[in-house]
Amino acid sequence: MKSLLLWLLLVIPLVTEITAKHHHNRGLVVNKLPVTLYYEALCPYCREFVTKQLNPSMIRKDRLAYTDLTLVPYGNAKTNADGNVTCQHGVEECELNAWHGCILEHHNPNESLKLIACMMRGKKNKLDTCSERYQIDVSDVKECKQSRSVNDILAKYAGESSKVQYRGVPAITVDNIFNEEDQENLSENFDAVFCAKYKAKFNKTLENC
Repeated sequence: MKSLLLWLLLVIPLVTEITAKHHHNRGLVVNKLPVTLYYEALCPYCREFVTKQLNPSMIRKDRLAYTDLTLVPYGNAKTNADGNVTCQHGVEECELNAWHGCILEHHNPNESLKLIACMMRGKKNKLDTCSERYQIDVSDVKECKQSRSVNDILAKYAGESSKVQYRGVPAITVDNIFNEEDQENLSENFDAVFCAKYKAKFNKTLENC
């Protein structure tokens, strides 16, 4: 009996400490590095960056958990005084940009990036194919696109794009800073640059960096 009591006296504090640590860790705030991508749906360089650099880093390597990611589907489009948008690669690109805009308005960053990266592997609207692949309900996206004009959907992305003086896309800001000299390295070695900038800001090396 004494040995049982002694065992309980030893074990109970240990279990309590482990439980407390578990709940404490669950409440930790994860430091997130802001990353914004300014892009357009049919730009070949944007498509390559999203499918071969951004998506693998964010989704496959799980950087998204440490990223405040913003996607801005407007790129080199122009909006005239009447609010009409003209896209670099024509009407079809404006349509696709608007589809992306509706995805971003109605889904979280994880689902949005999965759908958009999947769609950007081709030049046509593959929303249904991509939503089936990831088992994501996109009825809200379809309602958004069908009930609003392309000009209306893209208006806020035009506003966001006007805040950054980029010369071409993809254009990438890290920690809310656009540096023209960083663009080539970010476009070609995104994950490595992200890891370095994350460590520099938060003094933490992420897994598999």
